Amino acid sequence: MSAKMKWIQNIAAFGIFAALILYILFHTTDNPRYHLILDERGMLLEALWNTLYISLISLVLCMAAGFLFYLLLNSRIQLIKAMAVIFREIIMGTPMLVMVFLMVYVFGNLIGVSDKVVLGITALTVYTMPYVANSYESAASVIDKDQYVVMELYHFSGVQKYLYVIFPQIAKPMLPALINHLSGIIKGSALLKIVSVPEISYVLTAISSKNWASIEGYLVMWLMYLIITIPLSVLAQYAGRRLSYEN
Repeated sequence: MSAKMKWIQNIAAFGIFAALILYILFHTTDNPRYHLILDERGMLLEALWNTLYISLISLVLCMAAGFLFYLLLNSRIQLIKAMAVIFREIIMGTPMLVMVFLMVYVFGNLIGVSDKVVLGITALTVYTMPYVANSYESAASVIDKDQYVVMELYHFSGVQKYLYVIFPQIAKPMLPALINHLSGIIKGSALLKIVSVPEISYVLTAISSKNWASIEGYLVMWLMYLIITIPLSVLAQYAGRRLSYEN
């Protein structure tokens, strides 16, 4: 199939789904009242900023915490490794909603922290950390055993191994995964509304409840998340293709 024909079919597919979304937006209710939601654009923009701010901080923390967790999972001390594996299974088996609840109402009280934004970021970080650690594991597989042998021959310290050999090679393979993790964190941040963090989901729920426009509120919420996450997904796919071409 020619490149031109692929582009035509891609545009046609985009048009079909765009038409479907427009149909849903304007035919779900008999008299859609989106102006009741959009009139609060100041609150919506602030909610958008809060969501992106919380998600980006969580991603940065996940990159650091996920790497440390990756080291624990590969520790030569069996007790540490076993504890890391058990912790990973507990986190992966815990719904995000429960993680937010535990972090805010249980661990927050234990450590004397009441700032729900801080605790929400912590919940997102802890929940995503094992998945980021798995991404480090996958990215590190590009380094063959011969390189580790050479590092041992030259008596590289642990820091030197990661700084001069491992990090430069896993940075590119990690990029698409990190973009996807950011998308997941953004969608997961919607659950922070249960602790009244003013992100997109919480603010739109409040606006729609005040104006008796719940359906319109959820549809606007859907659009806002799509506007953020679809470009991220496209960017991750583009980065993955570019990296495969370079290899």
